[in-house]
Amino acid sequence: MTRALLLAPLLVLAACRANDPLPPPASAAEVACRKEAQDSPAVDKGFERLQTQNPTQSQRVMSDIGFAEREAYLRCLRLKGLAAPGGVQPVRPPQ
Repeated sequence: MTRALLLAPLLVLAACRANDPLPPPASAAEVACRKEAQDSPAVDKGFERLQTQNPTQSQRVMSDIGFAEREAYLRCLRLKGLAAPGGVQPVRPPQ
């Protein structure tokens, strides 16, 4: 039990990095938008909902956090007059 409690934060951090919803920044404006997206209230609310005891719920919340972060990033880029990165809209799992 103690070992599981010690490993839980590491697993959450690994999951955050593995599911990074944002492309690597190419300019200073993109770096600023990435920082703004990571600090957005929607992302903070998602982390408040995160429970490490329930893996299924944790995966769903991490997906929601990634979606909220990507939306905040794209909104910031639009406000700065920059083009959003191309590609296909990410698939969202059914809720």
